[in-house]
Amino acid sequence: MKIRTKLILSMSILISFILLVLFLVTHVQFYIARDYSYFEKKAIFESLRGEFEQYYTSHDESWEGVEHNKFAYTQHFVEIALVIDGEAIYRKGQLQQEDLREGGFPLVLHANDQKIGRIYVMNESQYKTYEFKSMWYGIFPNILRVSLLFTCIAALVTIFLLSWRLTVPIGKIMKGIDMIKKRTPEVALPVDRKDEFGKISRALQEMNVSLASHEQSRKQLLSDVAHELKTPLMIMQGEMELAQELETSLSSEKISSLLDEVLRLNRLVHDVLDLSRLEAGGAELRPAMENIVAIMEELIEKIQFLAEDKQIRLSAYFSEDVIEVSIEKHRIVQALYNILINAIHYTNNGGQVQIRIERVMKDRQVEHVRIMIEDNGIGIPDEDLPHIFNRFYRADHSRTRPNGGTGLGLAIAQQNILVHQGWIEVRSKAGEGTTFLIFLPFVAGPAMCSPN
Repeated sequence: MKIRTKLILSMSILISFILLVLFLVTHVQFYIARDYSYFEKKAIFESLRGEFEQYYTSHDESWEGVEHNKFAYTQHFVEIALVIDGEAIYRKGQLQQEDLREGGFPLVLHANDQKIGRIYVMNESQYKTYEFKSMWYGIFPNILRVSLLFTCIAALVTIFLLSWRLTVPIGKIMKGIDMIKKRTPEVALPVDRKDEFGKISRALQEMNVSLASHEQSRKQLLSDVAHELKTPLMIMQGEMELAQELETSLSSEKISSLLDEVLRLNRLVHDVLDLSRLEAGGAELRPAMENIVAIMEELIEKIQFLAEDKQIRLSAYFSEDVIEVSIEKHRIVQALYNILINAIHYTNNGGQVQIRIERVMKDRQVEHVRIMIEDNGIGIPDEDLPHIFNRFYRADHSRTRPNGGTGLGLAIAQQNILVHQGWIEVRSKAGEGTTFLIFLPFVAGPAMCSPN
């Protein structure tokens, strides 16, 4: 059912309800006015009742001749009807018996604790109320028709305006959604509105920007992967084509070179797959309590030779010998390894890399383990710092790819930390060095899992 139809039905029901309430309230008001007149002059009403009851008892409990009797208090009333067994045996006034019984005030007569009849009366005030009531009921159908006509016209105009204000922005939003489906970068939506339609439009616009960003990231990833694959494949293809043209076998040096390119391709494929699983939330954790200090000591031993080749001094400080955290060991080792290798590569010969592990209060007094890896290398320019965790991004643009890694190390490190409910902070200044701060929850939740 369309919004306009719903509005028409709702307005019709509302109008009918209002008119019904008006009729009922008016009807009840007439009876309230009639009864109020009784309470206002109750003594006169009761005196009239007493006269009729006295007449009945003084005539041997009979109403015979009552129609000819003159009662003193009848002068205060415009209409009077004494009804016995449904028949009016005493009348004063001009109204029909049925009208008086319906609109008059009833007084029940008693004698010797028995009901002997009922009189219906109207004084001047009650009679005027009755006249107004009769007039109102007489003109009410006409008022109802005119009111319905004007109300319906007003309702239709109101409904048209409301439906226009509702359907126009909805139409624009639907058109905008169709444009989003077609992946249009610029979508026309009523974002300037201050109502709910504006909120929906702004949410849709943000979603479209996000989708465009993800689409751009997807295209960039394909481009970067293709570029990374292209270089080793061209090297391998060139060496093999040259050997084929010269009809010579490959030397051991050439075979070793080709093997290096194959290993680089294999590493690239594994890194891309690993990062894709992490970003998609498909990496399911199997955490266990591990001593992060022992893990770091083992890792330093493994990469010590790389630091010695560049005469870089590795120093470590641990606030405690045992700091246990709930982690999946190989993922944390992978993250720390990538960051340490990055620090060694970007530190000049004779430099130093400092490592520190301690417990700190972070994030609203929640205890975390902080792992600090600080170097005095070439640093990262301010314009590059926000992008260092992007896939295939390199702050050192002069560094050639054959001499470097896959360009995914920091992105994988960040995702591995994130799935452990931790995070990484980076501080750097070009020419002075870089500091990576890794935070892990000291006490991990029992239901820790990968983020969606």
